Amino acid sequence: MSKEIDTLISKASVAITNGIQQEPIAALLLQFGYTPERLAVGEGLLNTTEELNRLQIKEDGEQKEATSVLKQSIKKANTVYVPHLKIARIAFKNDTNLSTQLELRGERKQRQSAWLQQTKVFYNNLLSNPDALEKMAAYGQSNEKLEAGLQLVLAVDAQLAVRKKEMGEAQNATETRDAAADELQEWYSDYIEIARIALADHPQYLEMLGIISPS
Repeated sequence: MSKEIDTLISKASVAITNGIQQEPIAALLLQFGYTPERLAVGEGLLNTTEELNRLQIKEDGEQKEATSVLKQSIKKANTVYVPHLKIARIAFKNDTNLSTQLELRGERKQRQSAWLQQTKVFYNNLLSNPDALEKMAAYGQSNEKLEAGLQLVLAVDAQLAVRKKEMGEAQNATETRDAAADELQEWYSDYIEIARIALADHPQYLEMLGIISPS
């Protein structure tokens, strides 16, 4: 879709600009109802589509950047969380209650929101249990280290919110851009068909509008 819109903008820009600026062409188009005001409408649609296309590209870039940062933040958090998880599985291997509270059993969730929930449960329940903290400390995992792990998880939480925001903005920008492009395409298609008629005896003028006559 993006390449199609880039092509539309390029073609419409040539056709509309020369239709306005080239007096012989403008005079012939005028005979078929394409007044300066009518051409200005097309120019306005073109400018709007160009601006919305630039905005969509910007928002798409910000979304991709937010996604990249999110993945990196999860990777960073996992470098701390996974060792804590492994140690907790050893420390509480005979404690069914804590194994359940900390969600120690089973595979780790892969979906980002589910992973986030699982890691938050782990750290929050662990840090609120003095007995559990004492057992973790016996394996060299102080409260400070566990709190640092939680902070990395919370950083992921914040970045996930940023990514969701950027995704929403990118989607909105795409929908708005596409709607403007559809409107421009409709105007441009009619304009080109009328131009073929108005400039039928002047193939050089048609070429100036980007219309190549068959040889």
